[in-house]
Amino acid sequence: MAATPEQIRATAETYIAGLNASDPEVLAGVYAQDATLEDPVGGGSVNEGIDAIRQFYDNLAPLDMKATLLETRVCGSELLFNFELVTRFDENTATTINVWDLMVHGEDGKVTSMKAYWGAENVS
Repeated sequence: MAATPEQIRATAETYIAGLNASDPEVLAGVYAQDATLEDPVGGGSVNEGIDAIRQFYDNLAPLDMKATLLETRVCGSELLFNFELVTRFDENTATTINVWDLMVHGEDGKVTSMKAYWGAENVS
């Protein structure tokens, strides 16, 4: 049975919670074993398989991040969501990125492909 729109939409909430907790296990937990992750599209790395994806999120874990979910759209098995990610480097230095993520879900509700759309013009 295919994942419901509600289950697919919940992936965005889980993902944002994982970013806010700096928890690589929560973040990797939304992915299928053979999933791919490209962040950012056209300029970042393409991570293939759950081990590479977990390593990607392990590298983010030390950062002080706060993510805010702005919008979600579910179309079939695909989830498009917009969020703002603020990374604080010290008391006086922070970077804000406006990101759109596109996640394709398998029948079991796990993410088989994630692409993050953002570039220099989305960073402040």
